[in-house]
Amino acid sequence: MIEITKRLLLLSPLALLVRKAFASGDDVEAPPVAVAPTPITPEKLDAVTDRAIEGYLLPAYRSLVEASAALRAATVAAAPDAPAEPPAAVREAFAATVAAFARVDFLRFGPMAEKGRIERFSYYPDRHGTGARQLRRMLAETDTALLEPGAIARLSAAVQGMPAYESLVFGASRDAETRAYRWKLAAAIAGNLETIATETLDGWTREGGWATLMRTPGGSNIVYRDAEEPVIEIMKAITTGLLQVRDQRMLPAIGTDFASAKPARAAFVPSGNALAYLAASGRSIEDLAGKADLFSLVPSEAPRLGAASIKGFSAYQAGLAANASWQDAFASEAAYAHLRAAFDALKGLEDLYGYRFPTDAGISPGFNALDGD
Repeated sequence: MIEITKRLLLLSPLALLVRKAFASGDDVEAPPVAVAPTPITPEKLDAVTDRAIEGYLLPAYRSLVEASAALRAATVAAAPDAPAEPPAAVREAFAATVAAFARVDFLRFGPMAEKGRIERFSYYPDRHGTGARQLRRMLAETDTALLEPGAIARLSAAVQGMPAYESLVFGASRDAETRAYRWKLAAAIAGNLETIATETLDGWTREGGWATLMRTPGGSNIVYRDAEEPVIEIMKAITTGLLQVRDQRMLPAIGTDFASAKPARAAFVPSGNALAYLAASGRSIEDLAGKADLFSLVPSEAPRLGAASIKGFSAYQAGLAANASWQDAFASEAAYAHLRAAFDALKGLEDLYGYRFPTDAGISPGFNALDGD
């Protein structure tokens, strides 16, 4: 890539003009020649990859294991009493799992993207209500076989993960007859979440796992052929995350204007975690970019890019924080305007990470994981 850039520079119209003037001996002042940016070496690219793995990726997946294990434990403890409302321990554990999931659900590569794990952990958006229909059928007739270890993992992805758990636990008070079975199913689903998270972390950390693949590009590595490709993966994850939050998490709920808003379409509304999830998603994307220190690849532009990133993410978080709850954000047009400001801030961040930084770095991220959705 670097050699190609050099050749293009030498063949640029400006460079050709300079060469022609000197060759003719004309007494003209040569126009200034653009200075090529500092070359991005494989060592610099490797450093970005290593910082992303150690500073963000592995800690994020470890947090998901810890959060889902705590959720399973809290649910198992609460299940025998089958309370009409989830106790504080369950609420806190679920909120922590939502926050931990926000750190990884935009990472559409690696073990979480294999075997349908991302969809099994959280089947969202469920545009056709598949999960709700299947849960109704499951609750219509008690089937203790579904409570056996591993049974949930053999069901549809729509009833394996967090939305199904949320529906069972945070909607239990509406159905006293099935409450005991709901809690047992929820405990089984929580166990499935822990299993998925554990399998994913193992896929990263085991010998020859995904962390090794990202750290050792080239040679027999058929996933990453050179030092640039793992960095492109990180860049794509960031742009995918921004697009996912904007178009899949926010847009279905906020619509095109206040009159068309449908707040119930957001993720994690029943448990009261809709705003917290969106805020955690923004912090997570920003954290990955910061921990990887992407802008170190273009040191001359890093201050400008860094300032734009801070401004964009701050505007996003401020828009979300302007209302105390998700419901409050739709109480009036003035309140809704803050959500719209957060939504608009994501567009500027997409431009920053999807165009401005790649252009400065001379790296093309290509298509993101949501292109075509």
